[in-house]
Amino acid sequence: MNTRSLRQSGPDKWLIIPRLIAALPLAGFGSFHLTGMTPLMQILEGAGIPFPQVNYFLAPFFMVVAGLSMGLGFHARAGAVIGSFAMLVAAYSKLVIEQWPGPMEPPLALPLVVLAACLVILVKGAGNWSLDRKATV
Repeated sequence: MNTRSLRQSGPDKWLIIPRLIAALPLAGFGSFHLTGMTPLMQILEGAGIPFPQVNYFLAPFFMVVAGLSMGLGFHARAGAVIGSFAMLVAAYSKLVIEQWPGPMEPPLALPLVVLAACLVILVKGAGNWSLDRKATV
């Protein structure tokens, strides 16, 4: 599979909705993690995520990149893969941590809805209003 086929996207305009549903939380929470507004290290350690010192720096960066990728529709399928993995880890963390660290505990539905939006983008592409569509038409 070449790069052009990974970026191939149909003319569907409705795909802006799952793109935004995935992009905004990924970029937002990734930014919160990058700036230290959330207790990411405690979440990683509490969930038993491997290499918490490395993931503390890499995970938020990749979340922001995935969010921007899907928001702009630029290599959106790659962003959807990254976002899906991040949301699987987030959902797992939410399920295994008994006492959530920090003042705000996100609902389990949040990573599940973002994961579903990522899967739609992975299957359908970024749609009409995307850089992927402009590059492949």
